[in-house]
Amino acid sequence: MSETPRPAGVTVVGTLAMLFGLGEIVVGFAGNYLGILSKPIAPSNATIVVGAFYILGGISLFVTRRKWGAALSIAFISAEILGRVYLVMTGIAPSSGPDAVKVLVGGAIACAFIVYLGLKWNSFE
Repeated sequence: MSETPRPAGVTVVGTLAMLFGLGEIVVGFAGNYLGILSKPIAPSNATIVVGAFYILGGISLFVTRRKWGAALSIAFISAEILGRVYLVMTGIAPSSGPDAVKVLVGGAIACAFIVYLGLKWNSFE
């Protein structure tokens, strides 16, 4: 039984989710190591967990082509978004200024991934 090929966009979303998650994990260990934010942030276990959710969301898209894999990916990426909210509410991530916009844009990208996966729902088995 042959599977239909995975849409290229799903592969891109999975790859980017894993890459962005890895970046968040590095930030969790090292703080603002790339200087992306204008104010330094301290290393945080919570940031590591948020990044792990993103990575798991990406991995879920590569483990299987079934709908449950896509649903799991959507759940993990949703957890990443909720994790961002937690990081802002607890003061780990900035809640105002240009850095808050960067956090918001990152969340919007994660939301776009979820919307895209929803639009591609029928491409999963």
